[in-house]
Amino acid sequence: MIWILSGMRGGARRGTLRLGHGLRTCAVIIAVSLASACSSTPKRPSEIVAIKNEAAEYSRLADGFLAAGQYASALQYYGEALASNLSVDNVEGSIIARSSLGRVYLALRQFNDAERELGDSLEDARAYGKPALVALCLSNLGELRYAASDKDAADRLFAEAEPLAVGNEAVVALVAHNRGVVAMARGDYAAATAFLSKSAALNERARRLRELGSDRYVLASVANAQGDRAGALVWAGKALASDKAAENAPGIGADLEALAQLHRKEGHDELAFDLYRRAFGVWLSLNRESDGERCLAALIDLATRLGKESYIARYQALLDRIQSR
Repeated sequence: MIWILSGMRGGARRGTLRLGHGLRTCAVIIAVSLASACSSTPKRPSEIVAIKNEAAEYSRLADGFLAAGQYASALQYYGEALASNLSVDNVEGSIIARSSLGRVYLALRQFNDAERELGDSLEDARAYGKPALVALCLSNLGELRYAASDKDAADRLFAEAEPLAVGNEAVVALVAHNRGVVAMARGDYAAATAFLSKSAALNERARRLRELGSDRYVLASVANAQGDRAGALVWAGKALASDKAAENAPGIGADLEALAQLHRKEGHDELAFDLYRRAFGVWLSLNRESDGERCLAALIDLATRLGKESYIARYQALLDRIQSR
């Protein structure tokens, strides 16, 4: 799901983690070496099931780390999942794990590594022949194209994925969300609203609350881009409710900051001040320094306008401390 270039939520996903090239690529190297080191003795069916279950658990853990922006851990556990799946020739599991590795590299904006993993997973998915899996891999590669500012290439991949996703509502929703983001970037707000509303309806029905929060956040962005600030406030409030229900801390931070920005534009300085403070608290807890800096700058400006002298000094000291690191 494209969050990377869609405002604050994207910033929340990127975070501030910086890794060296060797560390970022080692998870895949370890995965391949572990797979090749497995015993050549044929495994019993019960052993194969146990390894597949272990791989699924590694992927579940990695999903959580990726959502929280803990990219080093996400790489490690997706690598473990890939190694386990390769060791028992679980082709579908291997494709998903490799594509997930690509998504971590994308979040880190290491595009060459992302291209390798996402491209390979798509090629493998086409050979495997499961339509929904091909659609998922096309969508993931489309997110890479979008992140590289190639909206046309991204939308071609999403459009190719759309009919293949039919029958898997989670993938249908994902593709619709991504097409909505591209439509918004092109200024086609009617199409963006249609795609995002479709995704939101599917995610709400299935109680995919984290994804629903993202749909609603982008719908708020679409409304704001059209000058409908009241509608934007409604959608941002709904996004916050979804992300709270999902316990999605990065989403909560982005929603609070979006609400703060909107209320600030409306001249609701006291309310904006409170919302920025809450957003800053989330970013602080997640160690998101760049997001925290942005909130602090807004808080200093609002404190000045509201005559909150003690807050001005406090927040300026915090900002200076962060910037001096």
